[in-house]
Amino acid sequence: MLTLSAPVVTTFAALAVAMVALWAPRVWFSPHARSLWVAPFAVALLVGQMAGLITTPGLVAMFVLITATRVGYHAPDGGLRGFALALMLALAAGLLLHAVPGFDNPRLIDNVRLSPDSQPYTKYLNIDKAVLGLFLLGLHAPERALRRAPKGAAAAVTWRFAIIALAVMALTVAAGYARWDPKLPAWWAPWLASMLFFTALPEEAVFRHVVQGGLHTWLGPTQQARWTAVFAAAALFGLSHVAGGWVYVALATVAGVGYGLVYAVTGSIVAAILAHTALNTLHLLFFSYPALAR
Repeated sequence: MLTLSAPVVTTFAALAVAMVALWAPRVWFSPHARSLWVAPFAVALLVGQMAGLITTPGLVAMFVLITATRVGYHAPDGGLRGFALALMLALAAGLLLHAVPGFDNPRLIDNVRLSPDSQPYTKYLNIDKAVLGLFLLGLHAPERALRRAPKGAAAAVTWRFAIIALAVMALTVAAGYARWDPKLPAWWAPWLASMLFFTALPEEAVFRHVVQGGLHTWLGPTQQARWTAVFAAAALFGLSHVAGGWVYVALATVAGVGYGLVYAVTGSIVAAILAHTALNTLHLLFFSYPALAR
Protein backbone atom coordinates (compact mmCIF):
# COMPACT_ATOMS: atom_id res chain seq x y z
CA MET A 1 0.00 0.00 0.00
CA LEU A 2 1.26 3.47 -0.86
CA THR A 3 1.95 6.12 1.77
CA LEU A 4 -0.49 9.01 1.43
CA SER A 5 0.29 12.61 2.30
CA ALA A 6 -1.43 14.28 5.26
CA PRO A 7 -3.57 16.56 3.05
CA VAL A 8 -4.81 13.57 1.03
CA VAL A 9 -5.68 11.62 4.19
CA THR A 10 -7.41 14.69 5.64
CA THR A 11 -9.44 15.24 2.46
CA PHE A 12 -10.79 11.71 2.31
CA ALA A 13 -11.32 11.45 6.06
CA ALA A 14 -13.41 14.65 5.91
CA LEU A 15 -15.39 13.24 2.98
CA ALA A 16 -16.10 10.06 4.97
CA VAL A 17 -17.25 12.15 7.95
CA ALA A 18 -19.53 14.15 5.62
CA MET A 19 -21.04 10.92 4.32
CA VAL A 20 -21.74 9.66 7.83
CA ALA A 21 -23.21 13.07 8.71
CA LEU A 22 -25.82 12.62 5.97
CA TRP A 23 -27.72 10.46 8.43
CA ALA A 24 -27.46 12.95 11.31
CA PRO A 25 -31.23 13.69 11.18
CA ARG A 26 -31.84 10.16 12.41
CA VAL A 27 -30.01 11.05 15.63
CA TRP A 28 -30.66 14.77 16.08
CA PHE A 29 -34.24 15.67 15.30
CA SER A 30 -33.46 19.23 14.31
CA PRO A 31 -34.08 21.15 11.08
CA HIS A 32 -30.37 22.00 11.05
CA ALA A 33 -29.27 18.35 11.12
CA ARG A 34 -29.91 17.93 7.39
CA SER A 35 -27.05 20.28 6.57
CA LEU A 36 -24.45 18.99 9.04
CA TRP A 37 -22.64 17.19 6.21
CA VAL A 38 -21.81 20.53 4.58
CA ALA A 39 -19.16 21.51 7.19
CA PRO A 40 -16.92 18.42 6.80
CA PHE A 41 -17.43 18.61 3.04
CA ALA A 42 -16.18 22.22 3.10
CA VAL A 43 -13.05 21.02 4.91
CA ALA A 44 -12.56 18.28 2.30
CA LEU A 45 -13.06 20.79 -0.51
CA LEU A 46 -10.58 23.30 0.92
CA VAL A 47 -7.87 20.77 1.76
CA GLY A 48 -8.50 18.88 -1.49
CA GLN A 49 -7.86 22.04 -3.49
CA MET A 50 -4.68 22.74 -1.53
CA ALA A 51 -3.52 19.18 -2.21
CA GLY A 52 -4.26 19.49 -5.93
CA LEU A 53 -6.98 16.83 -5.84
CA ILE A 54 -9.64 19.25 -7.12
CA THR A 55 -8.90 21.94 -9.71
CA THR A 56 -11.01 24.61 -11.41
CA PRO A 57 -12.77 22.29 -13.92
CA GLY A 58 -13.74 20.05 -10.99
CA LEU A 59 -15.20 23.02 -9.11
CA VAL A 60 -17.23 23.98 -12.17
CA ALA A 61 -18.48 20.40 -12.53
CA MET A 62 -19.52 20.33 -8.86
CA PHE A 63 -21.40 23.64 -9.22
CA VAL A 64 -23.26 22.33 -12.27
CA LEU A 65 -24.03 19.05 -10.50
CA ILE A 66 -25.40 20.83 -7.41
CA THR A 67 -27.57 23.10 -9.57
CA ALA A 68 -28.88 20.26 -11.74
CA THR A 69 -29.58 18.08 -8.71
CA ARG A 70 -31.51 20.75 -6.85
CA VAL A 71 -33.50 21.89 -9.90
CA GLY A 72 -34.18 18.31 -10.96
CA TYR A 73 -35.57 17.49 -7.55
CA HIS A 74 -37.49 20.67 -6.69
CA ALA A 75 -38.72 22.02 -10.03
CA PRO A 76 -42.26 21.12 -11.15
CA ASP A 77 -42.71 18.57 -13.93
CA GLY A 78 -41.81 20.05 -17.27
CA GLY A 79 -38.96 20.77 -19.64
CA LEU A 80 -36.71 22.46 -17.10
CA ARG A 81 -36.95 19.55 -14.67
CA GLY A 82 -36.38 17.02 -17.42
CA PHE A 83 -33.32 18.90 -18.67
CA ALA A 84 -31.90 19.19 -15.13
CA LEU A 85 -32.37 15.46 -14.46
CA ALA A 86 -30.77 14.56 -17.80
CA LEU A 87 -27.82 16.83 -17.02
CA MET A 88 -27.51 15.32 -13.54
CA LEU A 89 -27.45 11.78 -14.95
CA ALA A 90 -24.95 12.75 -17.66
CA LEU A 91 -22.62 14.25 -15.07
CA ALA A 92 -23.10 11.21 -12.85
CA ALA A 93 -22.04 8.94 -15.71
CA GLY A 94 -19.00 11.11 -16.42
CA LEU A 95 -17.93 11.15 -12.77
CA LEU A 96 -18.43 7.40 -12.36
CA LEU A 97 -16.28 6.76 -15.42
CA HIS A 98 -13.69 9.38 -14.37
CA ALA A 99 -14.32 11.27 -17.61
CA VAL A 100 -14.93 14.68 -16.00
CA PRO A 101 -11.73 16.76 -15.75
CA GLY A 102 -10.64 18.55 -12.60
CA PHE A 103 -10.22 15.60 -10.24
CA ASP A 104 -6.96 13.80 -9.38
CA ASN A 105 -7.66 10.41 -7.79
CA PRO A 106 -4.62 9.28 -5.76
CA ARG A 107 -3.59 5.64 -5.67
CA LEU A 108 -4.08 3.69 -2.47
CA ILE A 109 -2.75 0.36 -3.80
CA ASP A 110 -0.47 0.25 -6.82
CA ASN A 111 0.04 -2.74 -9.11
CA VAL A 112 -0.07 -5.40 -6.38
CA ARG A 113 -0.39 -9.08 -7.33
CA LEU A 114 -2.34 -10.79 -4.55
CA SER A 115 -1.66 -14.31 -5.91
CA PRO A 116 0.74 -15.64 -8.54
CA ASP A 117 -2.11 -16.29 -11.00
CA SER A 118 -4.07 -13.09 -10.32
CA GLN A 119 -4.10 -9.89 -12.31
CA PRO A 120 -2.14 -6.95 -10.87
CA TYR A 121 -4.41 -4.80 -8.71
CA THR A 122 -4.48 -1.02 -8.43
CA LYS A 123 -6.98 0.81 -6.19
CA TYR A 124 -7.66 4.54 -6.39
CA LEU A 125 -9.29 6.82 -3.86
CA ASN A 126 -12.01 8.25 -6.07
CA ILE A 127 -12.70 11.84 -5.10
CA ASP A 128 -14.93 12.40 -8.14
CA LYS A 129 -17.18 9.46 -7.28
CA ALA A 130 -17.15 10.41 -3.58
CA VAL A 131 -18.39 13.93 -4.34
CA LEU A 132 -21.06 12.48 -6.64
CA GLY A 133 -22.37 10.09 -3.99
CA LEU A 134 -22.39 12.79 -1.34
CA PHE A 135 -24.34 15.25 -3.49
CA LEU A 136 -26.87 12.71 -4.73
CA LEU A 137 -27.70 11.45 -1.24
CA GLY A 138 -27.58 14.89 0.37
CA LEU A 139 -29.46 16.88 -2.28
CA HIS A 140 -31.58 14.51 -4.39
CA ALA A 141 -34.56 13.06 -2.50
CA PRO A 142 -32.71 13.17 0.84
CA GLU A 143 -35.77 11.90 2.71
CA ARG A 144 -35.62 8.71 0.62
CA ALA A 145 -31.91 8.36 1.37
CA LEU A 146 -32.67 8.59 5.10
CA ARG A 147 -35.44 5.99 4.98
CA ARG A 148 -35.07 3.27 7.60
CA ALA A 149 -35.45 -0.42 6.85
CA PRO A 150 -38.66 -1.92 8.28
CA LYS A 151 -38.55 -4.15 11.35
CA GLY A 152 -37.52 -7.68 10.51
CA ALA A 153 -35.71 -6.58 7.35
CA ALA A 154 -32.34 -7.83 8.62
CA ALA A 155 -33.47 -11.45 8.55
CA ALA A 156 -35.07 -11.03 5.13
CA VAL A 157 -31.92 -9.44 3.74
CA THR A 158 -29.54 -11.97 5.29
CA TRP A 159 -30.84 -15.03 3.46
CA ARG A 160 -31.29 -13.10 0.22
CA PHE A 161 -27.75 -11.79 0.42
CA ALA A 162 -26.41 -15.29 1.09
CA ILE A 163 -28.12 -16.57 -2.08
CA ILE A 164 -26.91 -13.57 -4.09
CA ALA A 165 -23.32 -13.94 -2.89
CA LEU A 166 -23.33 -17.68 -3.61
CA ALA A 167 -24.78 -17.16 -7.09
CA VAL A 168 -22.41 -14.33 -8.06
CA MET A 169 -19.26 -16.05 -6.83
CA ALA A 170 -20.31 -19.42 -8.32
CA LEU A 171 -20.81 -17.74 -11.69
CA THR A 172 -17.50 -15.92 -11.27
CA VAL A 173 -15.66 -19.21 -10.74
CA ALA A 174 -17.63 -21.01 -13.49
CA ALA A 175 -16.74 -18.25 -15.96
CA GLY A 176 -13.05 -18.73 -15.18
CA TYR A 177 -12.85 -15.24 -13.78
CA ALA A 178 -11.67 -16.33 -10.31
CA ARG A 179 -10.86 -19.36 -8.16
CA TRP A 180 -10.98 -20.15 -4.46
CA ASP A 181 -8.07 -18.23 -2.95
CA PRO A 182 -8.46 -17.31 0.76
CA LYS A 183 -6.15 -14.55 2.04
CA LEU A 184 -5.97 -11.51 4.30
CA PRO A 185 -3.94 -8.67 2.77
CA ALA A 186 -2.12 -6.43 5.21
CA TRP A 187 -3.97 -3.42 3.80
CA TRP A 188 -7.48 -4.86 4.18
CA ALA A 189 -8.67 -2.15 6.63
CA PRO A 190 -7.96 0.95 4.47
CA TRP A 191 -9.19 -1.01 1.45
CA LEU A 192 -12.48 -1.73 3.24
CA ALA A 193 -12.95 1.92 4.21
CA SER A 194 -12.25 2.99 0.63
CA MET A 195 -14.62 0.36 -0.75
CA LEU A 196 -17.42 1.39 1.61
CA PHE A 197 -17.22 5.17 1.27
CA PHE A 198 -15.64 5.85 -2.11
CA THR A 199 -16.85 2.94 -4.25
CA ALA A 200 -20.00 1.25 -2.91
CA LEU A 201 -21.69 4.39 -1.55
CA PRO A 202 -21.44 6.50 -4.72
CA GLU A 203 -22.34 3.59 -7.01
CA GLU A 204 -25.39 2.70 -4.93
CA ALA A 205 -26.33 6.38 -4.74
CA VAL A 206 -26.50 6.45 -8.54
CA PHE A 207 -27.93 3.06 -9.44
CA ARG A 208 -30.19 2.29 -6.50
CA HIS A 209 -31.07 5.69 -4.99
CA VAL A 210 -31.43 7.71 -8.19
CA VAL A 211 -32.09 5.19 -10.99
CA GLN A 212 -33.99 2.40 -9.22
CA GLY A 213 -35.70 4.61 -6.67
CA GLY A 214 -36.55 7.26 -9.23
CA LEU A 215 -37.89 4.76 -11.77
CA HIS A 216 -40.03 3.02 -9.16
CA THR A 217 -41.49 6.35 -8.05
CA TRP A 218 -42.15 7.41 -11.65
CA LEU A 219 -43.68 4.09 -12.79
CA GLY A 220 -45.90 3.72 -9.76
CA PRO A 221 -46.29 1.44 -6.72
CA THR A 222 -46.84 -1.84 -8.57
CA GLN A 223 -44.90 -5.09 -8.61
CA GLN A 224 -44.20 -4.67 -12.31
CA ALA A 225 -42.76 -1.21 -11.67
CA ARG A 226 -40.68 -2.55 -8.81
CA TRP A 227 -39.10 -5.30 -10.94
CA THR A 228 -38.63 -3.02 -13.94
CA ALA A 229 -36.72 -0.59 -11.75
CA VAL A 230 -34.56 -3.38 -10.24
CA PHE A 231 -33.54 -4.82 -13.62
CA ALA A 232 -33.08 -1.47 -15.37
CA ALA A 233 -30.74 -0.23 -12.63
CA ALA A 234 -28.88 -3.57 -12.62
CA ALA A 235 -28.37 -3.46 -16.39
CA LEU A 236 -26.96 0.07 -16.22
CA PHE A 237 -24.77 -0.96 -13.28
CA GLY A 238 -23.41 -3.86 -15.34
CA LEU A 239 -22.71 -1.64 -18.36
CA SER A 240 -20.79 0.79 -16.17
CA HIS A 241 -18.21 -2.00 -15.71
CA VAL A 242 -17.66 -2.50 -19.45
CA ALA A 243 -13.97 -1.61 -19.11
CA GLY A 244 -13.50 -5.02 -17.46
CA GLY A 245 -14.93 -6.89 -20.46
CA TRP A 246 -18.32 -8.45 -21.20
CA VAL A 247 -17.93 -11.29 -18.71
CA TYR A 248 -17.43 -8.69 -16.01
CA VAL A 249 -20.48 -6.78 -17.28
CA ALA A 250 -22.59 -9.92 -16.93
CA LEU A 251 -21.31 -10.67 -13.44
CA ALA A 252 -21.80 -7.06 -12.33
CA THR A 253 -25.36 -7.14 -13.70
CA VAL A 254 -26.19 -10.21 -11.62
CA ALA A 255 -24.67 -8.53 -8.57
CA GLY A 256 -26.66 -5.40 -9.40
CA VAL A 257 -29.89 -7.41 -9.37
CA GLY A 258 -28.90 -8.60 -5.90
CA TYR A 259 -28.23 -5.12 -4.58
CA GLY A 260 -31.48 -3.99 -6.18
CA LEU A 261 -33.41 -6.72 -4.39
CA VAL A 262 -31.89 -5.67 -1.08
CA TYR A 263 -32.91 -2.08 -1.77
CA ALA A 264 -36.41 -3.08 -2.90
CA VAL A 265 -37.02 -5.24 0.18
CA THR A 266 -35.70 -2.72 2.72
CA GLY A 267 -36.15 0.66 1.04
CA SER A 268 -32.81 1.48 2.67
CA ILE A 269 -29.85 2.74 0.66
CA VAL A 270 -27.64 1.85 3.64
CA ALA A 271 -28.61 -1.81 3.26
CA ALA A 272 -27.69 -1.72 -0.43
CA ILE A 273 -24.35 -0.04 0.31
CA LEU A 274 -23.52 -2.65 2.96
CA ALA A 275 -24.52 -5.52 0.64
CA HIS A 276 -22.30 -4.12 -2.12
CA THR A 277 -19.38 -3.72 0.28
CA ALA A 278 -19.88 -7.18 1.77
CA LEU A 279 -19.89 -8.97 -1.59
CA ASN A 280 -16.74 -7.19 -2.76
CA THR A 281 -15.10 -8.02 0.58
CA LEU A 282 -15.96 -11.71 0.22
CA HIS A 283 -14.42 -11.60 -3.25
CA LEU A 284 -11.22 -10.05 -1.91
CA LEU A 285 -10.83 -12.39 1.07
CA PHE A 286 -11.79 -15.73 -0.48
CA PHE A 287 -11.33 -15.60 -4.26
CA SER A 288 -8.84 -14.45 -6.88
CA TYR A 289 -8.77 -10.66 -6.78
CA PRO A 290 -9.43 -8.72 -8.86
CA ALA A 291 -9.48 -11.66 -11.31
CA LEU A 292 -7.38 -14.47 -12.67
CA ALA A 293 -4.65 -13.37 -15.07
CA ARG A 294 -5.60 -13.90 -18.70
